Amino acid sequence: MPTKNILAKLKAEDNYRTLSTLTHQGKFVYKDKKKLLNLASNDYLNLAKNEGLKQAFFESLRAEDFYLSSSSSRSLSGNFSIYEEFESSLAKHFKNKEILHFNSGYHLNFSCIAALGTLKNTLFIADKFIHASIIDGLRGAKFLRFRHNDLTHLESLLEAHHKNYEHIIVMSEALFSMDGDFAPLMELVRLKKAYKNILLYVDEAHSVGCFDTSGLGLVKSLGLEGEIDFLVFTFGKAIASVGACMITSKDFKAFFINKARGFIYSTALPPLNVAWSHFVFSNLANFQAQREHLYDLSNYFRQNLQKKGCEMLGQSYIVSLLCGSNEKVGEISSILLKNGIFAPAIKTPSVPKNAARIRFSLHAGLEIEDLEKVLDIL
Repeated sequence: MPTKNILAKLKAEDNYRTLSTLTHQGKFVYKDKKKLLNLASNDYLNLAKNEGLKQAFFESLRAEDFYLSSSSSRSLSGNFSIYEEFESSLAKHFKNKEILHFNSGYHLNFSCIAALGTLKNTLFIADKFIHASIIDGLRGAKFLRFRHNDLTHLESLLEAHHKNYEHIIVMSEALFSMDGDFAPLMELVRLKKAYKNILLYVDEAHSVGCFDTSGLGLVKSLGLEGEIDFLVFTFGKAIASVGACMITSKDFKAFFINKARGFIYSTALPPLNVAWSHFVFSNLANFQAQREHLYDLSNYFRQNLQKKGCEMLGQSYIVSLLCGSNEKVGEISSILLKNGIFAPAIKTPSVPKNAARIRFSLHAGLEIEDLEKVLDIL
């Protein structure tokens, strides 16, 4: 199908994407010179806007880390000392685990899963709502899907297939990015122990930073870090940085260094960015007040949406207002925009057909008064 026909079809389905030029100022963005409250950012702890934190980082920055490019992959000349310092520091919080840094969550998931897919006699079973980066990594591998957070369906698949494979890798997110609900992590660990040949792969993209008094994620807060074989942290959300890391065993770290193509063939991130990630992680325990404020905001917003009879999803700070069709969600997004709220419509393929929504991404820089305005508009 010619490109113009594909684009015309997307426009007809109200599913055509464009880019908006935005200027950022605190919790607001400016679009076409209009000041808008930003409810589309994943800066959950409001650290990207924390000027004091940034100033403290620059004052502590070493000259050897002030490089704006690594100019090479890590396997060649790009393995600056800050990479291994960061990985070693983070690994201290995870017994018998090692850390491997990647350029982004997409690079990590795509290339690590593709590498695992080369292992003989291995089956992947992934939650139906798993992130696109994981699905892309699974292409070409043997995989099945289980209904979202449906443990009965998952166990039926394990029962049917566990004897036929050396390993089955079960894949989930800790906090799902669109529905805003939690994976049943305790039950996933129970199934792992029951079937013996199960490995667990959990992506904490939207939960790292925001759980446990250390800020080291939902898995850590539940004391399950020893049971998760592949734990993924990404840094572009609550960590207010760029990059990602795989937390896994020594053997699998070595395997990914040798087989994860996104690691092998990418120029490493600049040392400056890695130093910033290291600095933020070193200070995560100091942001408990931000985490508690975020929980309070989330509870207030969800409770008041329910009182208004809104159809919504979300168990934490990711709250989705279900609108149904692409046309309907576009109308509601436009009304919010006219009233000073930036909350773009989320449409297929990011969510299932007829499940279009406004995804409110709450963060610690908001106040109750901000959310009251949104509730009034709705």
